[in-house]
Amino acid sequence: MNIQTIRAAIGLCAASLVLAGCSGPEAPAAAIPPRTVSVVAAASSDTVTRASLTGEVKAQVQQDLAFRTAGRVLDVLVETGDHVVAGQPLARLDAADQQASLLLANAAVSSAQAQLAQAQRDFDRLDALFKAGNATRAQFEQAQAALDSAKAAQGAAQSQQSSAAEVLSYVDLKASADGIVLLRAMEPGQVVGAGQTVLSLAQDGPRDAVFNVYEAALSGVPHNVPVDLTLVADPSITATGAVREVSPTVNTATGTVRIEVGFDDPKGALPLGAAIAGSIALPPVSGFALPWGALFRDKDGPAVWVVDPSAGTVSLKPVIVDRYLADKVILASGLDAGDLVVTSGTQMLHPGEAVTAMEVTP
Repeated sequence: MNIQTIRAAIGLCAASLVLAGCSGPEAPAAAIPPRTVSVVAAASSDTVTRASLTGEVKAQVQQDLAFRTAGRVLDVLVETGDHVVAGQPLARLDAADQQASLLLANAAVSSAQAQLAQAQRDFDRLDALFKAGNATRAQFEQAQAALDSAKAAQGAAQSQQSSAAEVLSYVDLKASADGIVLLRAMEPGQVVGAGQTVLSLAQDGPRDAVFNVYEAALSGVPHNVPVDLTLVADPSITATGAVREVSPTVNTATGTVRIEVGFDDPKGALPLGAAIAGSIALPPVSGFALPWGALFRDKDGPAVWVVDPSAGTVSLKPVIVDRYLADKVILASGLDAGDLVVTSGTQMLHPGEAVTAMEVTP
């Protein structure tokens, strides 16, 4: 090793010692600023809420039609969806049996009339002989009884004739009112029984918006409260109705209650079977209304973060939720008026953390 190399090494060591001697103590880490949160001052108030429902349009009066006599269907004159008027023929049965019954009844009437005429002549002759003293009372009374029997037989035959004629009229099924055919449950050639439903008719006039809702959803809503109705397919078509009927029983299969809202639709803008949305005002709910972002889940249940203004820290307060709405929750208890409740960033907080409430939302 030559002298130049030794001198260079000594210079580097001296420089290192000088630099080491000049370096001071290590600088402390920068302090983390408090987290900024948005808060709202808790205040109890009455919140007006609305229930949104979805159902369908139905006729207030719907009839099941049936033939009043049994027989084979000869012709069906309407299809499902057809509009009919009162008295319009809808279907017809084969009338061969009924016509035969009427012919027999007509023949029975003719026979009874002939027997009555003969009995009347016999009575008139016996009556004249009895008055002249040429016939006995027994003969007279016998002729009288025969005449009475003939009259009764004629009356019975005429009653059977009327009944047969009426049954013949039953082969034609006619509309009882103006309306729309909802159901067709027969085809030509089919044999149907008396009273068997073959057509269903929705009468023209007032309509119902029918909803199936959970029993507690409309608790306390009076029957005369207005209901805003909107056609789902075209929201520009609206109507206003009122709760007309609430089913007294709960559907065991769905756990819902049937509610019928009556409304007038003179122009037919809300057709039968159409999907319809309803909005109904519910009784006001009293409590603390907070945005969804304020709600937090603690190990024991729902809770909110509350800021202590004096200490500038947050803590959890258990609360009881009265109702969940579309954009807010209503708290029944757990808060005091004026509490500063954190409305955003709740998932990042921990008890006792220092925060800065920079924005107080109304």
